[in-house]
Amino acid sequence: MSIPSNIRTPDIYTDINLNAQRSGLPANIHHILFITDDVQPESTTMPISIYDKAQANTTFGGTAAAPTEASRMITAAVKTNRIVDVQILGKSLPVEI
Repeated sequence: MSIPSNIRTPDIYTDINLNAQRSGLPANIHHILFITDDVQPESTTMPISIYDKAQANTTFGGTAAAPTEASRMITAAVKTNRIVDVQILGKSLPVEI
């Protein structure tokens, strides 16, 4: 049901769409790209989707004792928003000819 256009009484009128699908989960619309000083793996030149600190350390060569910049960034991002979609791009090493 839509709001009729001939209503002239001052008030608040709302229209609610009851036909929309409800999943119970918020949409993940937050996409973040971090560019770090960590060395990008040689197998790719595209940003890598990272989901947690352990994966960032494994991908960019860090350890639990000496975490990478990427792992510190993903930790801060997840602490701020648990459903964030993070991609990380490290620097590539120059190719010697």
